[in-house]
Amino acid sequence: MSRIREFLDSEEWDAPFFKRLARNDTGEAAGHQGGMVVTKDLRQFFPTLDEGKTSRSRPTTDRNIRVEMFLGVKQIAEGMVRYQFQTWSGKRSPESRITQGLGPLHGQAKGGDILIFQRNADAVDRFRLILIRKSSPAFKEVNNIVAGRPRGPLFEDNEPVTQSELDNAADELDVLADQPFSLIKTFVRIESRQLRVARSSVFPLLVRREYEWRCCISGIQIETPNRIHEVEAAHVVPVTEGGTDDVRNGLSLSRTLHWAFDQGLFGIQEDRTIYIPRRVTKMPENMFLKQFHGQPIRETKTRKLRVHDDALAWHREHRVKQWNNA
Repeated sequence: MSRIREFLDSEEWDAPFFKRLARNDTGEAAGHQGGMVVTKDLRQFFPTLDEGKTSRSRPTTDRNIRVEMFLGVKQIAEGMVRYQFQTWSGKRSPESRITQGLGPLHGQAKGGDILIFQRNADAVDRFRLILIRKSSPAFKEVNNIVAGRPRGPLFEDNEPVTQSELDNAADELDVLADQPFSLIKTFVRIESRQLRVARSSVFPLLVRREYEWRCCISGIQIETPNRIHEVEAAHVVPVTEGGTDDVRNGLSLSRTLHWAFDQGLFGIQEDRTIYIPRRVTKMPENMFLKQFHGQPIRETKTRKLRVHDDALAWHREHRVKQWNNA
């Protein structure tokens, strides 16, 4: 497998899609607008923009997207870009563009280069942008893959997840929350890769939102000025052991406490208080954890979406119990 194919095949990222850049996208054309055009057929792979909010007095609607920028397989920058829909107050044809923050990549792009996009498999608003320049060794390989197409899925037999599929996954998890809680998946159904990726992307968003972007153990809320949150969504019963993407199987934890929870260094009792097992408390290295012993967890803002007692019991039995021996 070539280096670029191995890079694109990462399980951390969804199937790639691409656009062959025009001179208007790179700033080479006279009278160009800022940023890169997102054509109508590519919008389905980006987060939704509420086009209904535009008007003569407010001709633009937008949202920020987190991006990691690569020149080939080498990362050169990361940050936030503005994804916008512009109506021009009815004076021109409406269009969507990515603007602001693209400088590190935009300054190196030329017409005819290929820009590859991949959405993160665990986040609905995080992408990586990979510029394949015509002068690079990888260009010939990528150009052969796209076979003259100007844009679309990079691999025609491997479609990226669409925003519609993400919306459907969110609806599915909402319906699931109204049903009796299932600790372990009770049946296996044939499902597409897109559906699995869509659910795994929506789950962390819903969990973190329910805990209002705070760690349910420490109460810590840390974020960057451009709204990147440190807190993570943890499966109580891991998917690898049959756990589901039901929000009631989730907790919002800081990165350190997420790791400690997965290792069973603390659990949550039936009375919803934090429990530190004996062997863990005896270690001076774990002094940080001891402060939380006996404290109640912070709950979700929606009562029906609170982490389920059955999931917490599973975690105590299969993760925490091992450290209770003297």
